[in-house]
Amino acid sequence: MKELVSKIRKFFKQLHPVKVRKAIHYQKSRSSGGHVQVNMHVNQYIEQLIRLTETPEDNFSIRSNQKHERSYLNVPLSEARFLEVLMKALGAKHALEIGTFRGFSTAFIARGLAKDGKVFACDEDARPVPFARRFWQAMGVEEKIHFELGMAKGVLEKLTKDEPTLEFFDVVFIDADKENYKEYTLEAWKLLRPGGTLLVDNTLNKGLVRYEESGDNSAEHIKEFNTWIFETFQKQVSLLPAWDGLTMVVKAEHISEEN
Repeated sequence: MKELVSKIRKFFKQLHPVKVRKAIHYQKSRSSGGHVQVNMHVNQYIEQLIRLTETPEDNFSIRSNQKHERSYLNVPLSEARFLEVLMKALGAKHALEIGTFRGFSTAFIARGLAKDGKVFACDEDARPVPFARRFWQAMGVEEKIHFELGMAKGVLEKLTKDEPTLEFFDVVFIDADKENYKEYTLEAWKLLRPGGTLLVDNTLNKGLVRYEESGDNSAEHIKEFNTWIFETFQKQVSLLPAWDGLTMVVKAEHISEEN
């Protein structure tokens, strides 16, 4: 009788909400190969941790930048911090950013550069520039950022014609119009020093790249770009399955425009 009562108690303990929730999470983890699905709640948890490391003043500036109606065009805070830490890990001094918008990622890249480092940033939209400059000033990195207004193609063409900037940058971060990613990569490659790192954002395009026919123009461009960049750079390239996808390439040798 005692054994039966013990089994019944054990059974009902397993039905406790906390136990059930843990079992569900465990099964989800097993079914996804142990990978954590970084949903909105997990991302909020990560951002809370990051905010613990920021000053009240910087937290206020960061929140202000994120509250804009088009703030979804910014990289997430967790990605911005990743870029900052990556700059430090690489010991980067000179960075090139193609696509700046409100200057969110720019500020974190600048903060991660060496003390005398500089970000050369460009964007064709003049409207967010005043806000971006105020944000950079509030974050204390305004002196480390050089901004040029203009279309990415024109700015890259100008830089590649200037011999001192050839193979000058330690890092290039591309976050602009998706249909021109290949062209931007080819031009930026000329400006990246050997051993430098190329970063390309949004290369998972909301996960639409996994479909054979996504029905989305940007996703189709990204799929073509992803195939091309992996075939071109082989073992020098990887794609981080985080945020909206971040492709990383280490420059080991030159590629030709025929690829």
